[in-house]
Amino acid sequence: MQIYWHGYSTIRIEAKHGDNASVIMTDPFENEAAIRFPRATQPDLLLLSHQDRKNFNLDGVAGSPFVISDPGEYEVRGVMVNGIQDPKADQGLKRPLVYRIEAEGISVGFLGQLNRKLTDYELEPLGNIDILILPVGGGQVMDAKLSANLISLVEPRIVIPIHYHVAGIKTKLGTVENFCDAVGVCKRQDMNKLKVTKKDLPADDLMIMVIERT
Repeated sequence: MQIYWHGYSTIRIEAKHGDNASVIMTDPFENEAAIRFPRATQPDLLLLSHQDRKNFNLDGVAGSPFVISDPGEYEVRGVMVNGIQDPKADQGLKRPLVYRIEAEGISVGFLGQLNRKLTDYELEPLGNIDILILPVGGGQVMDAKLSANLISLVEPRIVIPIHYHVAGIKTKLGTVENFCDAVGVCKRQDMNKLKVTKKDLPADDLMIMVIERT
């Protein structure tokens, strides 16, 4: 499995299932002067963090992916996706979805645009997570302190922070350093992508993997 970060809450996961390869993408963002959505990628699955589609750059996504923006369980090209939405939390089209993604024997939790604590309704189906991808920059999503506190509830092996400040973006966000400070003991690795297999997952210590925006 390979995981890339393109900015804001847009990630790309490349996974294999037998002879099939799948590309999962999340939350395509609108282009800005200093940060552009990677139109060349043609995902097989596109996951949206809420149902207000006007807030996503769907026209910028190449190909014809299978789009998921409703809660439920899905299987597409060997990838299992569970979209989880608390019906009592945050009414309206922007009521957040969180996702459990299973591919290559690895469980990935994606909390793309969550702006509050996870509820018990969300935590139970999220289950045991190997890799947790969560926003940390504040603004309309969780800030560093809230994100750091949430890690202890989920107990993943690897954390990938997203939706934080990078040079040139319009939105004022906190930095990934703010997040590491909030975590405290931050065993951090920086890279341009995360390439991982089930056997590579850390057995004990939590790792913070900071992926450079591509």
